[in-house]
Amino acid sequence: MRRRPTRPRIGPAAAWALAWSVTAAPGVLAQDPPPTPEEREALAAAAEAAPLFATDAPLVMTLTTRIDWLRDDRPDEEEADGTITYLDGDAAPVTVDVEVRTRGNFRRSKRNCNFPPLRLDLPRSRVEGTVFAGQNRLKLVTPCHDSRDDYQQYVLKEYLAYRVLQLLTPFSFRVRLVDITYVDVEDEYETRTKTGFLIESDEAMAHRNGGTMMDLAQLHPAHADDRQSWVVALFQYMIGNTDWSGAFFHNVELVRTVDGRYMPVPYDFDFSGLVNARYATPPPQVNIRNVRQRAFRGFCRPTVDHADLARQFQSIRDELGPLFGTVAGLEDRELERGLEYLDEFWEVLEDQGKYEREILRECREMPGD
Repeated sequence: MRRRPTRPRIGPAAAWALAWSVTAAPGVLAQDPPPTPEEREALAAAAEAAPLFATDAPLVMTLTTRIDWLRDDRPDEEEADGTITYLDGDAAPVTVDVEVRTRGNFRRSKRNCNFPPLRLDLPRSRVEGTVFAGQNRLKLVTPCHDSRDDYQQYVLKEYLAYRVLQLLTPFSFRVRLVDITYVDVEDEYETRTKTGFLIESDEAMAHRNGGTMMDLAQLHPAHADDRQSWVVALFQYMIGNTDWSGAFFHNVELVRTVDGRYMPVPYDFDFSGLVNARYATPPPQVNIRNVRQRAFRGFCRPTVDHADLARQFQSIRDELGPLFGTVAGLEDRELERGLEYLDEFWEVLEDQGKYEREILRECREMPGD
């Protein structure tokens, strides 16, 4: 095991001051020196071609590490050595070294989950030629409870939320289902197989879009790209998720594009109405009774072409049924409930009066307006 340093962040006061000046100094947070156009193109091509996300077929793999220690101690800075062994088609099994640690907030707490989400750290120099080529740090989403079937369903529905967002914008995290067998090196944890999913790293997502990851504690929402911000807010309303903030980066990352736009990219959708996890509750500042109720939390953006964005959302509607149907293990009743829940969104999107009441009248004024 080894202890990793925490990632430094800009403090709140400095971040707000910086947020007001970023349009005047668009390079202030960029890499120093920034990559050349040729280097950006190469990084984007490599990220796009990552073999891990080249297929939607579940990856069958075994994680061998100190599973029981990770479940009991739940360290957020210490890592356990281990290996991943996966099946690569008809070829012999492939084994790669990995370091594993727990992550997250709510799901890492023993009060909430008996199995924490994990992060896999892969040595890039040792994964070339494998399915993990080009990867470094990968989040692994696991069932919050390792012996209850309903928690397995939550994982599959959260995976689908990521897939839906991918249909709407490239500024989204790619995901890959994994059928993963957990083996404890000390034989303290009963070996079992569950379905989870891997999430594309922040760095790879930014590279794929020709951008740079930003590490701000907060940003005035007026500086974020109008269209992407509205896509994110409308998507969150679509899946019934209020557990996010595009100003304070709660469950949202930020990418700066080469032309100076700031693009919010959301993640963590298990508190959404689409997933409808038994442990999920709305944030106290949102006036709804349960997560199945929707509340629009985006900021008002007068420049947005709402008719055009409605067409963008409507263009993916016919893809959702087939998409949901491709997820092995998703129960028929959960598939039907998920699509029925989304039908309520389509009713709002297609009715001008409902869209006015539920979305446009509910958007939040920009701070300082």
